[in-house]
Amino acid sequence: MDPFALTWEALREPWRLWTCHLAHFGWEHALANLIALAVPALLARREDQGRLIWILLLAAPLLSLLVLPGLGQDQYRGASGLACVAWAWVGLCLLARRESAAMGLTLLGGLALKLALEAAFGRGLVVAGPGWQTLPAAHFWGALLGLTTALPFLWRSGSAIPRRT
Repeated sequence: MDPFALTWEALREPWRLWTCHLAHFGWEHALANLIALAVPALLARREDQGRLIWILLLAAPLLSLLVLPGLGQDQYRGASGLACVAWAWVGLCLLARRESAAMGLTLLGGLALKLALEAAFGRGLVVAGPGWQTLPAAHFWGALLGLTTALPFLWRSGSAIPRRT
């Protein structure tokens, strides 16, 4: 068992709340997560990119704690849940700005479609490799964390979801 993966040992070894997002089931798994994280990072406005890093650092242990009860005897490794945090956070931030609202809707719509399909089929959309399984609950909780962490930022910055006039 990977000493950095999220298991119930995280209650005694709290570093696992962060390191589980760095541990992967192989290079293919790591590459898939890197691409999923790169999309919103590249689409985020320059002034939001630093904030996104902080959001991901703060969301990592919260996401781990939300995922932990559903693991049973299994373990969680990977950054797909954090990728969903980023898609939701960046999507909502882009949606709040008129000039990038379409891109924000695209990110949020793609994420919503992914979550709906995973809920309908009861499994992740990505075909996993040997020993690698997706955890749709991490995607759901990640998206929820991304949305909830974006709202206070938008209210504080004076941004609002664009309204039709």
